[in-house]
Amino acid sequence: MRMKDQPIIAAWSEQQRLLFIERLLFWRGTINRRDLCDYFGISLPQATNDLVAYSTLNPGASQYDVRRKCYVATAKMQAVLREPNFGEAMEVIGGSMRDAADRGEFVLRFSRPQRRADQQIQRKLSLAVCEQQCLEVSYWSVSSGQSESRWMSPRAFGYDGLRWHVRAYCHREGEFRDFVIGRFQKVLRGKDCPHVDVIDTDWLAVETLVFRVSEGLKPAQRTALEMDYGMEDGTLRLPCRRAMRIYALRRLGFVKKRLVAPMLNELKQLEWIATED
Repeated sequence: MRMKDQPIIAAWSEQQRLLFIERLLFWRGTINRRDLCDYFGISLPQATNDLVAYSTLNPGASQYDVRRKCYVATAKMQAVLREPNFGEAMEVIGGSMRDAADRGEFVLRFSRPQRRADQQIQRKLSLAVCEQQCLEVSYWSVSSGQSESRWMSPRAFGYDGLRWHVRAYCHREGEFRDFVIGRFQKVLRGKDCPHVDVIDTDWLAVETLVFRVSEGLKPAQRTALEMDYGMEDGTLRLPCRRAMRIYALRRLGFVKKRLVAPMLNELKQLEWIATED
């Protein structure tokens, strides 16, 4: 969808309210003053001003329905503030469905065990990244089966859907590695980093993983998967940072059966056929 030239909106709070109006009109089809008041804790006059402001910003996108006492999206409704995103919108709309108690939740998510990490350790790692510090830490190593003390220079963070990692330059190994934050036992001390100028090429490099549907599937199954993944010409192209490639593959069901084996897709749905730099 081509976005219109976005207007200049002075206050961040005003922008969020106008975006809320746009999301409800686009995805739910209606909005009233009470929606704004309940969600943002603003007054009815302020909600009125916001609705008028959005009508001026996106003329013809909605009209007031006197019988229903709300604004209703018209056939001309299109987003002008932000490209519509279904996942983001469902969180907002779900909270606005006040009459949904008798039919269950509007949006349900699969419950997955989230990896835990000490909040103070998370804070110290974040501060070290922002202040370009290096840290002496006590980290539990899976390979050695024990807690090890090492110096590292945290640079950035990654999230694989289950746990947070810190991307850091390991002084002992002389290379950048991923460290699971939940495995830090202590952050002992910090100092100015002597490796500020060392570049993490894998973190900066963007590559494209190319997939196709497994050839062993039936035509109907192949068609369904091509539709699910939005494939073009029978292929799926997934851009990702090189440092996050292993996590992207895991999310798609690719695992290593043995240390020396190639990545295999457990669901037998996709084939990883190429990596393009």
